Amino acid sequence: AMKSSRVTLWVLAAMMATAGTAHAGEIQVDRGAYALQAEETGAGPITVVFESGFGQGAGAWKEVVAGLGRDYHSITYARAGLGKSGSDGHPKRIDAHLADLTAVIDTLAPGRRVVLVGHSYGGLLATEFARRHPERLLGLVLVDPATMGQRHAFKQADSARVQADDAQLRAMLPPAMAADYAVLTEQLDAPGAETPRTMPDVPVALLTATQLAAEPLFFEETAAGKALWRAQHALLFSGFTRGSHRYLATGHTLQREDPAAVVAAIQSVSDTSK
Repeated sequence: AMKSSRVTLWVLAAMMATAGTAHAGEIQVDRGAYALQAEETGAGPITVVFESGFGQGAGAWKEVVAGLGRDYHSITYARAGLGKSGSDGHPKRIDAHLADLTAVIDTLAPGRRVVLVGHSYGGLLATEFARRHPERLLGLVLVDPATMGQRHAFKQADSARVQADDAQLRAMLPPAMAADYAVLTEQLDAPGAETPRTMPDVPVALLTATQLAAEPLFFEETAAGKALWRAQHALLFSGFTRGSHRYLATGHTLQREDPAAVVAAIQSVSDTSK
């Protein structure tokens, strides 16, 4: 029987996401056709902005935010169409998600450099944000991130398996999310989509989850798939000039399984940038 709580590594479907309860620090970020729902916690001197995985809302980070406590100014939000955030009804491309992320930072941390933390697809967005706006960042924390080049690497290894996984996943996802997935894979499958060879000079903390699934459901969960995932992360890290890369024996939801490791990573890039 398919376990609904286990979906492909970098596409953590909404079935795992729990709707976040209301918090005192809720803020609307106006995007014209829709508004994004953001939440603020703490009032420390360092602002940390969290970008969740595919299909995930702000609740994905609650243990990490709690671990940071009041000493940090933590900002979580749900991307368009997720959680309490609105949408214009169209699937968003990477550029559109980056424009929304920029608006969140401009609205809640105007004129400040931030620590940007991203998990899975959110890690891909955080990496791309760092490439385009390095002057906005104190540091970058990548939590088992997706990479621009991973689909090419996976398809080169086992194209038929990747196509079969895609079909299975589309059948599991709600229609709006299946449309988002189709737009995302189209961008990652495009010629020239590859993991960048050089990165801006910002301190990075990269965390790679290494645990193998007992019963692999998708290629990424197999030993061969995980080896390629680790190789993608090693390539990604090699583009940076300073920081740390840790391998952790957890599953893909690393921030839930080992929130202390993510807190430590945030603290390490905060300290580096001082």
